[in-house]
Amino acid sequence: MNGAGEAVQSTDTSDARSRSGTVTVPSSNGAATAARAERYEPARGILSRVLELPKRLFQVAFRVVPYPTRPRLIRIGSPGRRSPVLVTTNYDLTVRRVCRALSGIDCWLLVAPAAGVDVWCAASGGRFSIESVISILKTTRIGELVDHRRLILPELCATGINLFELRRRTGWAGVFGPVEAADVPEYLRTRRKPQAMMRVSFDRKQRLEMAAAMWGSLSLRYTLFPCLAFGWRIAPWFVLLLALFCSGIALGCFVLPGKTFVQKAGVLALPGVAGLIAVLAFGGRPELLFVLKWTLLLGLAAFLSGTAFPSYSPLWPCGYSKLFYGACDLKLAVLEERCIGCKLCDLVCPVDCFAASEDRKMLFVNPDLCVGCGACVIQCPTEAIVNQVAEDHRLQTACG
Repeated sequence: MNGAGEAVQSTDTSDARSRSGTVTVPSSNGAATAARAERYEPARGILSRVLELPKRLFQVAFRVVPYPTRPRLIRIGSPGRRSPVLVTTNYDLTVRRVCRALSGIDCWLLVAPAAGVDVWCAASGGRFSIESVISILKTTRIGELVDHRRLILPELCATGINLFELRRRTGWAGVFGPVEAADVPEYLRTRRKPQAMMRVSFDRKQRLEMAAAMWGSLSLRYTLFPCLAFGWRIAPWFVLLLALFCSGIALGCFVLPGKTFVQKAGVLALPGVAGLIAVLAFGGRPELLFVLKWTLLLGLAAFLSGTAFPSYSPLWPCGYSKLFYGACDLKLAVLEERCIGCKLCDLVCPVDCFAASEDRKMLFVNPDLCVGCGACVIQCPTEAIVNQVAEDHRLQTACG
């Protein structure tokens, strides 16, 4: 499951102690079955939490850096043969958050190999796939511990795991659970997933967390350039500027004027530019180089934070994918003659793009909200959802 809406988007050994051992569970015919699993136990004591604080801070500030934990089966509580089986990726932060959310519930948690990346990014990038699920099912032998064949997957992995293909290849039926790990206990209790559990939220706490991640990444990658231009003493000031812009654009993303986030970041830079102009007006010509230097630093920090923000948010399409990786445009349409009204597209949409018509066909009613994840295209059983840009390109190529 994804605990960051992360983006959404996720405790293992850093927030808990996992004991490795053999689990023996009686089978339906009375025989005993043994398999390897680790028991999850919440950490106790202030000292253990203090010792893990540097690791937690690093994971928040550098979330773009893969941080893998060992793929394994975790036993939470006292699960039996009818207990639910959940799946997540082996991203350390995700595993910690999912385990913490599930504390007190009897269940099994499969930590699938995904290169130490969070659920949404791993699924979209091909690292969290059906092969990952097959691998963890076989290596943990979870099938010997339960009588059912039902997996609860994080909804945000719908961009990379097709439920129909998963069942065909593994014999396990998959369902998508809530976006947020905190909602999983309620989902397991009621077996219902209301609208709020299906949609990605981006509240103030999550925005500040993303701002910290964006700040850490931008500082690590780009501080060198102003240092080469103006000397190493400028480094802490540039890092501070990035922190201000990242937090400002995260907190003001919904209210700042401007169509793009670069424009919104420019609005944040206006007070600084006005102050520099005042320095130039009253300081005279000797202050010209000072003003030019800080204007460039302000502009660079604003541009970097503005261009990076969409890729760190769950509500806006990432411009990096198209600019640097050649990702194609996405313009979705529903072919009504193919739609069977299963509503799977709406169940996996992290925002709120779809609505049912009077004849129960699904309509793509909010294209402006689309984040371009492609989950609906992948999950549609009848290929009723198509990317018009790709289809037009195919037709043009065929005609040419």
